[in-house]
Amino acid sequence: MTIDQLVDGLYDDDPPASARRVIVNYVHRLRTYLDRAHGAGGEGGTETGGDGGATVIGTMADGYVLRLPAERVDALLFGQLTLRARRAAAQGDPAYAASVLKGALGMWQGPALAGLPGPYAQEQRRALAEQRASATEHHLELSLACGRHEEVVPEILCALEAYPYRERLHGALMLALYRSGRSADALLAYDHARQVLADEMGIDTGPALDELHAAVLAGDRTLLAVPDTARTAVVPAEVQVRSAVGLGVPAQLPAVPCDFTGRHDEVCTLVAALSGHAAHPVAVITGMGGVGKTALALRTGHAVMGSFPDGQLYAELRAPCGAPGDPADILAGFLTALGVPHERLPASVSDRAALFRTLLSDRAVLVVLDNAAGVAQVEPLLPGADRCAVLVTARALAALPAAVKVSLKGLEPHDSVELIGKVAGIRRIEEEPDAVAALAAASGHLPLALRAIGARLALRPAWPVATLLSRMSDDARLLGDLRVGELTVEAVFEQSYAQLSPQRARAFLELSLPHCVEFGVKGAAAVLELPEREAEDVLEALVDAVLLETRAPGRYRYHDLVGAYARATARVELTDEELRQVVRRAADFLCASVAGAVLATQPLGGRLTAELRPRRSAGEDVGTGQEAMRWIRRALPTVAAVAEQVAGSGDPEAVALAVDGLMLAPCFEETVPLGTLAPAATALVRSAVAYCDEDVVATAHYAAGVILKKHSSLDCLDRSRAHLLKALEIFGESPAPSDGHRPFLTVLFTHAMLAQLDAMCADFSSARAHAERSVEMAVVTGDQGLVTRRRTLLLQIRAQDPGSRRDLARIREQCRELAGLLTCGNDVKWLIRAMTTEADTLLYGGRPAEAAALYRKALPRARTTGHARNETECLYRLAEALLLTGDTHAAVDHARQALQGAQLAQEHLLMARSHQALGRALQAVRAEQVDGEAAGHLEKAAELYRVLGRHTGSGAAVGH
Repeated sequence: MTIDQLVDGLYDDDPPASARRVIVNYVHRLRTYLDRAHGAGGEGGTETGGDGGATVIGTMADGYVLRLPAERVDALLFGQLTLRARRAAAQGDPAYAASVLKGALGMWQGPALAGLPGPYAQEQRRALAEQRASATEHHLELSLACGRHEEVVPEILCALEAYPYRERLHGALMLALYRSGRSADALLAYDHARQVLADEMGIDTGPALDELHAAVLAGDRTLLAVPDTARTAVVPAEVQVRSAVGLGVPAQLPAVPCDFTGRHDEVCTLVAALSGHAAHPVAVITGMGGVGKTALALRTGHAVMGSFPDGQLYAELRAPCGAPGDPADILAGFLTALGVPHERLPASVSDRAALFRTLLSDRAVLVVLDNAAGVAQVEPLLPGADRCAVLVTARALAALPAAVKVSLKGLEPHDSVELIGKVAGIRRIEEEPDAVAALAAASGHLPLALRAIGARLALRPAWPVATLLSRMSDDARLLGDLRVGELTVEAVFEQSYAQLSPQRARAFLELSLPHCVEFGVKGAAAVLELPEREAEDVLEALVDAVLLETRAPGRYRYHDLVGAYARATARVELTDEELRQVVRRAADFLCASVAGAVLATQPLGGRLTAELRPRRSAGEDVGTGQEAMRWIRRALPTVAAVAEQVAGSGDPEAVALAVDGLMLAPCFEETVPLGTLAPAATALVRSAVAYCDEDVVATAHYAAGVILKKHSSLDCLDRSRAHLLKALEIFGESPAPSDGHRPFLTVLFTHAMLAQLDAMCADFSSARAHAERSVEMAVVTGDQGLVTRRRTLLLQIRAQDPGSRRDLARIREQCRELAGLLTCGNDVKWLIRAMTTEADTLLYGGRPAEAAALYRKALPRARTTGHARNETECLYRLAEALLLTGDTHAAVDHARQALQGAQLAQEHLLMARSHQALGRALQAVRAEQVDGEAAGHLEKAAELYRVLGRHTGSGAAVGH
């Protein structure tokens, strides 16, 4: 047992901090005593004594093992004797069986483990007491079988005093009395049994006792016959075989891996199913290759061995070549282990299965079937006896009826780290805990991979863990490194892949290529160029083969290592053009999906998507309104990953599709952190310049400019401005609508973005010039809604400009006018901006209470519509207004909320303003415990403002 198991077994509640030390001391003292008593070991609990004898209690990985033969341990010897008696009784020798049980019962000298505290001792006491009671029943029944009915009556009465609720004892007493010529007493014994069970247990007597009562009442003389122990009658041929071979007690379970880790809940579930009261229980463990199914089966099998005293059978159902094993060969091995000579083995599978079931008909045997290929292979190997149980492991085995099915996943993160430590040594965990945790995550928490990683670390003690972690970033090297002896993770996956049909094998490879964390049926259908129903069938088949995982209906993903194997195999089996086409189809699907979300949520959706590249796919069904917004939030990481992948593909068509997708992403700036798209946007600019026409290049510059404006790196503002100016250079600063929607709208929005960028950095003159140009271009379109939005942006800039403070009243009137138009147009996003701009004029005009009221009015709209950026702006401005009114505690609360939103958005100005608002509010609280926190926020705000000023060549707006 491990030390942790001993601690859990010794203490009922939370163990004290000294628990492990107490265990070590106890074991040391016990080891010393036992070694002296058995003439082994030496001082200090060393593993070998001076005479070379092994110590009785040996040390194992984080625990101890008892090194004594079973016959030297009372509890194990008692189990062996009761098993021997059961076998003798089954073979027709009740006299010998009774004598063996009498000797076994004579070993008892009181309650088991009397006086030992703790839950483990209590559990063992219950188990041993049950074994004792069962042996007592069996011994008395065997005495009756030997004709000792008169002399056994007192023994039965004594037993009933100890076990008054065991019906077999009541039945034995009735039978002993009846055979002794005491029919009336036998009937009274039945009445007494019925009264005891009814009064004290609230239950009726069972059918066996009722049948015996009826037979006594009827004076059934067959009850008087004592069985002929010589068994002279003719018996069926199968029983003759069983008697002739002398049934052995197989114990075929391999050892549990000494580094077995975790799986506590799974072990408990399986143990309860196999050792409970259900007849003929079957338990199934499924999961991908390398996930630890065999280790869990062995751990469970050893845990329930006591419930199966007639033996344990084990078979590996997969041949060394990976092919399914022949049930006929497996049965031959089982029958031989049960004592059937090879020459007496039946020829056919059905006959072998029948003999197997016959031999186990009255026995309690555990059958462990490892790595099953399917139900047809397993069915002939199932015993029919109620007392037998079966534990099966398989990649997938949904059709087999079972009492419990455990679908095994990777280990929990802390168990993964522990397993690496058990193999590589605890020192590696203690020295580099974060790197080991990252290594465990990179392995997908797959036990086979974790053991391979631990083994590599153990053989390279001078290597930093980070070195191995860096090697795992390469799929091909990763799979080659993950080897345990002759077994590799790659070989385990190959066994499943080799069994796929050609169509499913190709789908398995192609679906792994796009860098998608998760995908649905529509996306898979687009990548595979299959109808959705057919694609779903393929996906479900891959799930059944445990090569795909599904965590929700219609959603699929690869385990990290399975995905690495699939991609490495795809690069070998598919041509370069096939690889490019798969990634292109993924880009096409995502571009179509993003366009669908724009159409579903944006007033200008039709114009924005009118001149996108033709798409083969209709994209995902993203829904409408908030549903579409939620979809874009979930899909953003996939959009970023696939766009970055496309940038390195060298495929002009795929690059153009990805640029279209990223060009539309800023439509959702209020709800998603656009900065996460920055690496992809930058990479796409380089690819567009290399492979695409100027239209795509200019669009790529625009997308990169807008996205980088939201990013948090120090040079992002310079890069954002450079990309936006490049888009203007290519498209021209004043394209006409007749030149096409794409160049016209791109330039219009570029001016708006440059206006916002300049306002962020307090260059209000340039900001107003760009904003006014965007208004002029909007007027040309004739779209009143677009004009209203651009005018609102211009008013925002004017309100922030200290040079416009004498115009605040006029700006406020214009905000109200625009708010009315935006309300009529149901444009909530820009209505919130108009309301907050009006509140800004009140705040800057020295009317903070009125400003706070207006900010409070706008805040619920931002929250209910999911406009996170507008919500954050409302929060920090409300905090500033509340601070001026003297409501400092409310100011602190709202500033903290603002900072949380700003950190999610990762926008410079939002973070600067939120840090500043919180720092000033905390200063105003004047509590000693927050002085340091206030200074920290103000310092961070000043740093962000310096960044804004440094990268624009102007001073940042510190006071606004």
